[in-house]
Amino acid sequence: MVHFRKLAVTFALSTLACLILATPAAKAQQTLGGITGTVLDPQGSAIPGVEVKAVSDDTKLVRTAKSNTEGTYALVNMPIGTYTLTFTLQGFSTEKIPGILVQADRTVTLPAQLAIGAVSDSVTVDVNPLLNATDTTNGYVLDRAQIESIPLPTGSFTGVAILSPGVNAELSPGTGANAGLGNLPIWANGQRDTSNSFSLNGVDASNLFNGKSTSSVGSARVINSTGVSTSQGAGGVIQSAASIYLSIGNAIPTPAPDSIQEVRVNASMYDAQQGSTSGAHIDLSTISGTNIYHGSVYGRRGTNWINAAPFFFKNDGDIPDNLKNPQLHRYQVGGTFGGPIIKDKLFGFVSYQHLHVSDQEIGDDFLTVPVGLSDTSRDANDFANNVNAQYGTGLTGSNIDPTALSLFNLPSLPGEPGKWLIPNDTGSSLLSPTHPFNAFLPGTGRFKADLLVADLDYNATTKDTIALKYYYQHDPTLAPYAYSSVPGFTEHLDSGAQVFSIVNTYLVKSNLSTTETLGFIREKTWGDNEQPFTPQNVPGCPGSPCINTFGSTYFPGVSIYNVLGDAAYSAGIGTGILNIGPNAEGQSSNTGAFQNRLQPSGNAIWTLGKHTVSFGTSYSYTQLNTIDKRTGMGSVATDDLSAYAQGYVTPGSSSTGFYVTSFLQGDASRYYRANQLGSYLQDKFQVTPHLSLTAGVRYDWDGGLTEKYGRIFNFDSSLYNYNATSDTIVNPGW
Repeated sequence: MVHFRKLAVTFALSTLACLILATPAAKAQQTLGGITGTVLDPQGSAIPGVEVKAVSDDTKLVRTAKSNTEGTYALVNMPIGTYTLTFTLQGFSTEKIPGILVQADRTVTLPAQLAIGAVSDSVTVDVNPLLNATDTTNGYVLDRAQIESIPLPTGSFTGVAILSPGVNAELSPGTGANAGLGNLPIWANGQRDTSNSFSLNGVDASNLFNGKSTSSVGSARVINSTGVSTSQGAGGVIQSAASIYLSIGNAIPTPAPDSIQEVRVNASMYDAQQGSTSGAHIDLSTISGTNIYHGSVYGRRGTNWINAAPFFFKNDGDIPDNLKNPQLHRYQVGGTFGGPIIKDKLFGFVSYQHLHVSDQEIGDDFLTVPVGLSDTSRDANDFANNVNAQYGTGLTGSNIDPTALSLFNLPSLPGEPGKWLIPNDTGSSLLSPTHPFNAFLPGTGRFKADLLVADLDYNATTKDTIALKYYYQHDPTLAPYAYSSVPGFTEHLDSGAQVFSIVNTYLVKSNLSTTETLGFIREKTWGDNEQPFTPQNVPGCPGSPCINTFGSTYFPGVSIYNVLGDAAYSAGIGTGILNIGPNAEGQSSNTGAFQNRLQPSGNAIWTLGKHTVSFGTSYSYTQLNTIDKRTGMGSVATDDLSAYAQGYVTPGSSSTGFYVTSFLQGDASRYYRANQLGSYLQDKFQVTPHLSLTAGVRYDWDGGLTEKYGRIFNFDSSLYNYNATSDTIVNPGW
């Protein structure tokens, strides 16, 4: 027996055309730095043949070089950290310069001036290195101390990216469950927020899905067709967690600030080593172990006790006074530990952080219910009278569909607020442009994050070093009203990432250094929802199945588009939407994106007299699996409450906000593959000790997207054949 009639059947078509636009090219990732400069005598003349030795203060790694005929030296491919430099040549006093900080993807300019004297004479000089004089890249590097001094509400590295000129981001979305990891959309020099690149320990972490970095958004201007429903969310809060598209930033590797050694932001004027995107290049390096044991334990807690009540909460008469300031409880605990495993040779570092957030920002629910709905108006006759009062119809109890009525007579679920699944009308008398709701339900949204870093660094010889780095992140969100206006259909957004890299540096000879990197990254975001009952066993339903979903056991949700009727027109507000289960607008449940990327690369720096030649190649193979399990489940929508009461559904149109009744068929999942390659060659010519010229060429090849099963598109309308007599699909169209 089918109680909801006129069920429209549609088909899943290929999606994500935006992938073609979002595909980045491979780029060279640098986790090493260098030191260069010119050695002069007391008269300012260049001194050739000076032995320059750099010793790491943390690991005692030694690197050496000699000044050329122009007096210039170059120490390249050095692990980040602090070094002491010693300059030695017969006939001159030995000069020692301590505390020189080497940062990734940066070259320190450090000139030296030797005094006449014996080599046994040692002079220690405290200097501040000159500004970066070796390339034109606009950007900055923040070290560990600077990161710790910057207030980051959510701990996201994107909060420090805006310190670079020309780089902007939205304000922090807060610290609640909806904010997730707190990653922000970033705009660099007028480029789109999809034009940035991100890397962790030399591995490209940019997502191929849409290129965004947002964990959440605070503006309704960007939510159309993203999976977020315009009818969900209390107090003006955008339920970003409902959208894989808008919360993809929760899958970007986001280490805890206490485990980050450096954050580098290059905003413009890139050299040939950097390619792929036109926005900001944001690179993170996690902490390594040293020769000294070091560790920390920390805990932080945040609450709402000094928060002001949000405007819409404060001015809503439906909300009890004790709930006008949504509760927030944010707990963060973690620790770090590092040190030598074999002194001067092998070093380790581990860190772990657990974050738990519970709040009412996305837990509380403003909703619209039929005007006049009460404990005593839920039988067929009274329900018909309420409909007639708002829609001018002449319905009687016999016109009310039994299944439609049964949903309004469901009791509240165990542990959920109120007496009924669909609460009573408590605020129709207050309807106004600032109060477009007539019911309120309290609840709790939750977000958790577990972040782990594990690093091993091995100084095999003075010429050969190996670094192994691993990062793990799991950060699920529970949002009770992201999909549904009523309790019981809580969204589960499961996000996470894993990153592994091996970096080897080898000095072939004193003027030739190589770096090889092998990286792998996995990112995921998946959303589904709880199911308190199936379409076959809706409690109190008079027939079986209650809703015919062609054998599916997934309750598809029922969206009543116009639920307020004339009361809304009188108040000058929208007519309201009531979603019983997953809504028919967003339709984002049971979708997700999973990305795997393998990325080997090789780079070399070769010093030839006045020339410093660098060259390298990076390749990446990316699997992007967009999983869509909505097929065979369906969605149900009605034109208004009067149509719902009679059991009629709508195929959807602009007049119903594109809330559609549908039953997708076929396989809507896609398994995209992309091959990308980037190569560069660059020469820095030291014309004089004070003038250098840099020229380079770069080639990026983007192999484009392919699909594992050839399903870039799959629906052919000429093949589709439906037999109305037997109500069967003869040919689905593919």
